[in-house]
Amino acid sequence: MMIVLPVRLNELLNDVSGARAATLALDFAEHATDLKTESLTESMRDATVEYVAAAREAIALGRANDRILRAHEYFFTTSWKTSGHPEVTRILNSAVRLACQDMLIEAGVMNKVARTKLTCQYIAQTAQSAVGSRSAKRATDGMEIRKADRAARWEEARWQLQHVIATEPNPHE
Repeated sequence: MMIVLPVRLNELLNDVSGARAATLALDFAEHATDLKTESLTESMRDATVEYVAAAREAIALGRANDRILRAHEYFFTTSWKTSGHPEVTRILNSAVRLACQDMLIEAGVMNKVARTKLTCQYIAQTAQSAVGSRSAKRATDGMEIRKADRAARWEEARWQLQHVIATEPNPHE
């Protein structure tokens, strides 16, 4: 069962757009991925770190550059060759799409037909789901799997809310 985003987090994310929403999406994806880093192969870890860093650089530049183009190819090549990381691939792909999709389409490395409309809320929910699944898989015999999943999702939602409050200016000033 998916934890519904706390109302306040949803409201805050509705007030964030553009480069700030893209940055938050990357923050959410990166945090969820960092929590799973011990289960990643070294090449997958390298690919995820570079993909996020390259996306941040592209956001700062306002356009695709060689780094994001190489990182995009490296990330997908590595994820195809490395099995067992579908949650990491999905969340990072979604976050980078939210952040850089138009840039990548313009650069010709992403098909315009594959364009998706993503939101920061979707990335937040996907991150919560990934963290919950990881926690459920690691649950001990005495711990109920469903309870571990829900607790981890809640903690991720709490981290997200605190992160938004700590990093975003008051949009109503």
